[in-house]
Amino acid sequence: MQITDRAMEKLEDLRDATAHEEGQGITLVMTEAGELGFAISSPRKSDQVFERNGEPVMIIPESLVEPLETVVLDYVETPEQTGFTLDQRE
Repeated sequence: MQITDRAMEKLEDLRDATAHEEGQGITLVMTEAGELGFAISSPRKSDQVFERNGEPVMIIPESLVEPLETVVLDYVETPEQTGFTLDQRE
């Protein structure tokens, strides 16, 4: 997975706005409906971790690393849409 700078900033803001312990970050989780969501947790050794200033910001669980390897996570703010987007890299 690739994460844009804009998305990293928003993820860091989101993490910092939640009650989290040191060393925790935003983790991608698969919901019961088969959609991706966010949760706060600590990374495991096998997870892909994106850090800023030595602290985890985004944690991709091992089970999602391969399926998301060609995906770009971005954050957009337009009149039509505001929020995180997932797009395939070309």
